[in-house]
Amino acid sequence: MCLCTARSIIFFTYCFNPVYAQDVSLNDMLNFSLSGYYQNLFVGYKLNEYYSEDYTLKEKLLVTDVNRVRLSPRCDIGRNIMFHADIDNEFIVSNYMQSKTFDATWIGFMYDELYSGYYDYRNNTGYYRLKLHRAFGKCIMGKATITLGRQLVHFGSGKIWNPLDIINPISPLSFEGAEETKGVDALRFELYPAHFFEVGFVYVPQRKNNAFDDSFGNSVYLLRNKVVCGNTKIALLAGKILQRHVGGAYISLPVYDGLLRGSFLLNKDEDSMYYIAGTGYDYSFESGFSILLEYFYNGYCLSQNAELYQAYSESIVYGMNEERYRTLAFHFLTYNRHYAGLSVSFSGASLFSASVTSVLDFEGHGVMLIPSVVYNVMEDCDLTFYMLYAIVTGNKLSDFSSFDNKPALAAEVKYYF
Repeated sequence: MCLCTARSIIFFTYCFNPVYAQDVSLNDMLNFSLSGYYQNLFVGYKLNEYYSEDYTLKEKLLVTDVNRVRLSPRCDIGRNIMFHADIDNEFIVSNYMQSKTFDATWIGFMYDELYSGYYDYRNNTGYYRLKLHRAFGKCIMGKATITLGRQLVHFGSGKIWNPLDIINPISPLSFEGAEETKGVDALRFELYPAHFFEVGFVYVPQRKNNAFDDSFGNSVYLLRNKVVCGNTKIALLAGKILQRHVGGAYISLPVYDGLLRGSFLLNKDEDSMYYIAGTGYDYSFESGFSILLEYFYNGYCLSQNAELYQAYSESIVYGMNEERYRTLAFHFLTYNRHYAGLSVSFSGASLFSASVTSVLDFEGHGVMLIPSVVYNVMEDCDLTFYMLYAIVTGNKLSDFSSFDNKPALAAEVKYYF
């Protein structure tokens, strides 16, 4: 490396880190690491609402085997600049490869991606794809942090749905859980003017007429302020999501050695106003057991909105376009309004952990059970077994109808390197 380039890098680092400015070598400033994992996930379940190639509904036993190699390179420049990516190589074998059900379950839609980090190939028995799961850069400037790129944006916490996670809604019915939830291409700015106060801003660009050229008025802008008083956290959120205005609040505080949480989000567009809300209580015992109780209310659900339900159904059968995307994006796509969740977990043993989660759909008269067991086979290698099983009574729509007396069984081996 030439002397001029070295001086430029050192000067750049000094500018972004004046507090820790000192003589350092280039080897201390540049730090590259590579980690990742190999995963094999096997899932099998019978589905009554299977969409065949001719769009007719049938009953079919669906079997899928997912092989994934994730490479996660990271580059740190000094203490202030970091680049990170999660690059997935996936090969999926399935007996319903050419169906709309496969696309909806394992591929999803990519209409919201700002840039294409994707290559795929499919035949009758296998599906391969190379994709960027995450790709972002982060810069720390004093008390401010800027993150730009494909990232997961969370403003709340919960085992089932959380009202403030409107940018990245997470479903408890996902086969792979929260960590595999698709992120968004966003700009995130965080400011910490004091140890008890945080200001956050998120901008997520969206297409208009299938282009990003004139999308500023139709994108996502969210501002959140969070205050920490001892063990109590209070947050306020406001902004604009596509063509609707949103405002919400979050609070968490200790109660009887546990944590009580509550949040709501008000949504208003030109035609209507509705809100979603949730509350939960966590408690951990010294023995290694923990318990979580939650309640979730969705005032804008599929069964109460014909336009939303139609767009959702069409997206599964015909795929995603701009009109359907704008109707569905940044909503909690549940059939009904009232849900309650109970989760009990145990992690007291060094090689073994287990949990049982149940979610009750009040209006759909259904209950979902999700037991799971994780065993550490050896260092950095986990074996997981879990199941999705539901009991639904009555004839009303329920999020759990697909698993009514038809359990989905899954086994996963994951090796970290």
